[in-house]
Amino acid sequence: MWRAAYNIAVVFAFFTVYKTTDIFAATIVVMSAVGLEVAWTLARRRRVDRLQWAGLGLVLLLGGSTLLFRNDIFIKLRPTGVYWLIAAAFMSLIAACGRYPVQLILGRWVHAPEHLWARVSRTWIVALFAIGSANLAVAYSLPTDTWVNWRVFVAPGLLLVLALGQCVRYRRYLSEAVATHRAKATGQSHEGPAMSDVH
Repeated sequence: MWRAAYNIAVVFAFFTVYKTTDIFAATIVVMSAVGLEVAWTLARRRRVDRLQWAGLGLVLLLGGSTLLFRNDIFIKLRPTGVYWLIAAAFMSLIAACGRYPVQLILGRWVHAPEHLWARVSRTWIVALFAIGSANLAVAYSLPTDTWVNWRVFVAPGLLLVLALGQCVRYRRYLSEAVATHRAKATGQSHEGPAMSDVH
């Protein structure tokens, strides 16, 4: 959860710095933030996963190229790389392990048929590839101001709409998960007084 919050903060820091200075200063912010995340993970003696290492390599390569050549097209390619890396990781997980990534993330709380997890996971793969491709079109054909707004608001907004749409479509399974959680919480709350009464 903290990683998601951190990534959101980085996106808005990028946006703020871009609006107050320029794309090159904003690029430095993103490079520093991704490097800091990896360094913090290592300092806590946690494992840095492959996606984190790949993300660090990507931002150093593209961000460094932007600063070196004073050409913002390189950093504009980063979202495409990130979206495609995640989609490729999802595909590899399915192909190599026969596991569905969304099930690994939510399966602990939500119980649903295998075919549904397959459908949801494949939908996310297609969406990530599509948005990564759309980013290329925006990066190469529209002004930097437009690309920044796309990067900060439109692309994440599309993914949010997809997530909310799937929540609505499969709300029966979510409702069952919420009901199960409430039943467990109620049972635990009843157990507490019962145990104290024994003593």
